[in-house]
Order: sequence, then structure tokens, then C-alpha cells
Amino acid sequence: MLYWPAMHGSFLFDDFPNLTALTSIDHVSSWRDLGIFLSQPRNFPGRPVAMLSFLMQKASWPDHPLHFRLINVGIHLLNGVLVFGLVRRVARHWLPNQVTPDLLQNRANVAACLAAAAWLFNPIQLSGVVLVVQRMTLLMAMFMLLGLLGYTRGLLATEWPAWRRSMWMLLGLGACMGLAFLSKENGVLLPVYALALDAALFREDVQRLPRTLAWLRRLLIWPVVLFVLGYLLWTLPNEWGHASTRNFTVDQRLLTEPRILFDYLGKIFLPRFGLYGLYHDGYVVSRNLFSPWTTLPALLALIGALSAALAGRRRWPLFALAVLWYLGGQLVESTTVMLELYFEHRNYMPLVGPVMALALSVARLPQGQRQRTLYLVAGLWLLACCVTTALSARVYASEDRLALVWANSQPDSTRAQVYLVDRLYKHGQPATALQVLEKAIQLRPNNISLAEDRVLLKCVQGDLAQADLDKLNTLLRTAVFDQGGWENIEILRTIATQGACPELTPKAWLGLADAQLSNPAYANNGLASGFLHYQKHYWAVSQGNLGTAIHELELTYQNDPDANIPRLEAKYLVSAQLYDQAIDVLRNTDYSRLPLLRRLLVDDRAINKADIGEIYRMRKNSRDAAGKPSSLIVGPYAPQ
Repeated sequence: MLYWPAMHGSFLFDDFPNLTALTSIDHVSSWRDLGIFLSQPRNFPGRPVAMLSFLMQKASWPDHPLHFRLINVGIHLLNGVLVFGLVRRVARHWLPNQVTPDLLQNRANVAACLAAAAWLFNPIQLSGVVLVVQRMTLLMAMFMLLGLLGYTRGLLATEWPAWRRSMWMLLGLGACMGLAFLSKENGVLLPVYALALDAALFREDVQRLPRTLAWLRRLLIWPVVLFVLGYLLWTLPNEWGHASTRNFTVDQRLLTEPRILFDYLGKIFLPRFGLYGLYHDGYVVSRNLFSPWTTLPALLALIGALSAALAGRRRWPLFALAVLWYLGGQLVESTTVMLELYFEHRNYMPLVGPVMALALSVARLPQGQRQRTLYLVAGLWLLACCVTTALSARVYASEDRLALVWANSQPDSTRAQVYLVDRLYKHGQPATALQVLEKAIQLRPNNISLAEDRVLLKCVQGDLAQADLDKLNTLLRTAVFDQGGWENIEILRTIATQGACPELTPKAWLGLADAQLSNPAYANNGLASGFLHYQKHYWAVSQGNLGTAIHELELTYQNDPDANIPRLEAKYLVSAQLYDQAIDVLRNTDYSRLPLLRRLLVDDRAINKADIGEIYRMRKNSRDAAGKPSSLIVGPYAPQ
């Protein structure tokens, strides 16, 4: 009921780039089709479990986000049941047993209810559920919780034979971890959560394990934990001092994340409307220990909390559980891996530990005034969470409402301001949109996304001047990397090709694209430079220049290899009746440059071989035909 208003909103933010594979495939009629779909994500392993769940809803894309969100909420509810089950099992085993079995069962149920409610209703969970693509996080958490239930069943069932306990451990930390990892890479942290539970609450149970089970547990936990820590340390020298696609370095990221973690905790335990959303790109980066001044206190507090949890896990087990679980769950996304700094959905699984610890601390108190007072406080806090979640969900029901709330609550976020500008433009208010944009540009004069949007709006208003293009051209050559800065170039190309803006001619657009490619921040980024060369190939096609189009596609493949690029080259060459050149392109494709996931799932050699056979038949038919077919490419490179 709390989430219902948000169910009717549109797709947002990362939904579009991550789910466009649903548009690119008509139907799955073979293993090859399935492999092509699952290989759309470039990085290994490609999150195939989550991608398959989206594929089953292909008929609802892109017109029915409600159907996707209903599945997300269903998974969230199921995860709440799993949190309840996990906390109840832990409570029944860990709570003092100097009471009657009925009273122990009652306390365990109370702890489980409190933890599940605190986790389900917390407003920081909203973005992870409403953002459709974050089903990856929901599925990962589902398999993690199932895995922990399986592992703890094997660990605590001392009355079972060893073989049966070992099967549950293998199922939990083996099979479930694999499924969690195939939903999202964070699934590899499942043994970290198990280790946090063991270190804080199950030390004696681990010590009592039979020798074979003790070794099995070590093999299931420690190699993965050491691999994760080793990987994070390995990324440091690779990232340190190297050019990054972010506006911060790895050392600045490590200084900033402690502040962000405490900001997350503030949102979790002090729910307030207007703080939650998807756009946090305006968060101030810590440039050193004293800028901003909160950097050093946050870092010291984090180190102090971790040290106290490790040293005092016997004396303060619940505190240790909360800290070790929460920080362990942030290991990948909040340390050395150069992801974006801030996303609320990163708390989805890490939040389980703190709410479990708090629920256990309340349930273990003896009956009396103190316990009743804490129950009252917990109830009021849950009510505040529900109210905040309900109000925030109502905002998600309307893109216009989202744009206004996020732009006001995140004035330093470029994405939030651009989103508001886009909504104003779509409502036929370009002048107001330009005012918002100019205000944002005053705060961030070197931001490429804002500068390109300014050109777009001036085109719409019909007052774009050459000076505006010259200013953008200069900025494109020197500005730092910005994701939207190279994606907007496609919109500018479309306007230039359509002739909708007199000053933005195709030649002027080509100058902008070349200026951006002269910027090392973009030229040295394979994805960005590949995208820009791909846009230049479209420009060449619009000008009837086959040679340039082929050259730009070759540069696209060099920078961002995609199996469809050589086939597109061959298609253009065939349209110009250059059959032999088309065959050479397909025959000489460098498959080793394709992403690993693509090479594992799709036999592109076989696809190209079939296309070569088809080109041979076309060449033969062309030679046998009485007349010469017209070319799709015109100009100096067309056949004479």
C-alpha cells in the first residue's frame, strides 16, 4: 500500500540503457538468440539471472513500467519474509534461554517482526524497489538471504548428521552465492555476511563444529573473503594516478565514502521527506583530510567503530554484528572500485545487519518499563518511516513532481537540474527551462552536459549564435569527463541532420564531435570515443560518404568492440555493390577484441560465415542480373 503510488510512474534513469536489449531482440527462438540477449551487458558475468527475469516481461517493455514494478515489490515482500525467517532463527538460538520455551519463542517472533518491518518500511529502500533495473539488487539479496538461511541451518542443527549439515552449508554458501553473483556482482559478499554472523553471535557454534564441517566452512568462506579483499587491493595501483572517467581519484573516493556511509545512516535512522532519490552526483568530494572539514572526523569515526567491533565482539556482540555486517556489505561499492560515489540502493542488503542487531537488543531486555518504552520508541520510529516512505512514493508517481522535488532538494546535482529542464521543455516552456539551465551553469560553468543542453534550448528558441557554438567547441576540448557530455552529442547530430537549427549545420556538428575527440578525457575512454566515432559514421552516411562511414566504423570497433559493427560495415559495402570488400571485412573480423561474455555465449564466427554465404549469393545474382541495382550510398564513393 505504501509503494502503490510509485507503481504508476515511468521508467527512470538507468532503466533505459540497461533494458534497451529488450528492444533489440524480437523473440528468442534459439540458444543463439538467448546468448545474444544475455551478452548485451559488456562485463562478465553479465548478471544473467536478472536479465532473464526482464526477458520474461519483454511484452511490457517499454510501455508498461507498472508490470515491472509489481514484480519488484513482490520480490521486496518476499525478501522481507526471508529477513523475518533469518532474524527469528538467529534470535531463537542466541537470545538467553533461561526463560520458558514459549517466552523465548515470543521474543524471537517480536525481534523478527521488528527487524523485518524496519527493513521493509525504511524509506531508503524506495529507490532500490522503484527503479526497475535494480531488480538486480533485489534478486541478489533474495539469494543471499536464502543462502544465509541455508548456511545457518547447517551450522546450528547439531542434532543432524554431518553429511546433512554439510549439504545445507554447500547449498547456502555455494549454490546461493553463485545465483546471487549471477544476479549482481555484489553477491560474492555472501560469505562476508556469514563471517560477520559467526564472529559476532555464533563463535561457540563454530568452535563446536566437527573437524570435517569446520574445514568445509573455512573453504566456503575464507577463499572468497580473501579474493574480495585481494581484488580491492589490486585495483588500487591500477587506479592510482591514472586518468579516470570520474571527477575524483581513487584516494579522494576513499576519503569521501566514510562521509557518505554516515549520510546513509542518517537517512536510515532519521527519516525525513525530501532527502531520498536517485540523483546524488552533486555530493561534495573530499579533496583531502580537511576539505570538507567533516572528512577527517568521519574517517576517524569509521575506523574507531570498526576497531571497536573487532576488539569488542565478545563484549558487545550486537554492536559488532551491526558494524561488521554493514561495512562488509559496502566493501565492493564503497571502497576502491571506481563506481559513482552515492546510491541509496547500496544499503538494501547491508541494512539487514543493523536492524537485526537493534531488534535483538530490544527483544533480549527483561519485561518491564524499559522494554515497553523501547517498544513505544520503535513503534513511533516505524510510523515515521511509513509516513516518509508513503510521501516519497507519491512523488515517484509523477515525473513532473520528481523533477521539482529533486531539483529543489539536490541543487548541486547536475542530473537533477537537467531532469527539471527536460520536463519544462516537454511542457512547452523552453524559456523557463533555459533560466533554470543558466542558473545551473553559473554554479558549474565547465560542465559539458549543461553547455550542450544550453545549445539545444537555444536551437529550439531560434536564437543560437555562432558564439554559442564556439564557446561549446572550446569547452569540449578541455573539460573533464562527463557521461552526459558524450551522450548528448547524438541529439545534437539529429538536430543538425534534420536542419532544424540554421546555425547548427552538419559541418558545425562535425566540428563539435572532433573537438570532443581531441579531448584526452574522451579520446582515452574506449566507450566514449567509440560512441563518438559511431555518431560520426552516421554523419558520413547522411553526407553520402561511404569511405568515411567505413573508416569511422573501424575506429568504433577499435575503441569499443561490438560484434554488429563489422556486419554494419559489410551492409554498407554491399549496398554499394562492393561485395568482395564486404566479405573481407567479415572474414577478417578480430573476434579476440570482443567482450569475454560475448565470446562465451555467442559464436560470431558462425554468424559471419552465414552472412558471407549470403553475400556470395547476392554477388552471383547481381552478376547474372540484366541491369545494375541502384546503390543505397550516393556520392563520390558510389559505384561508377
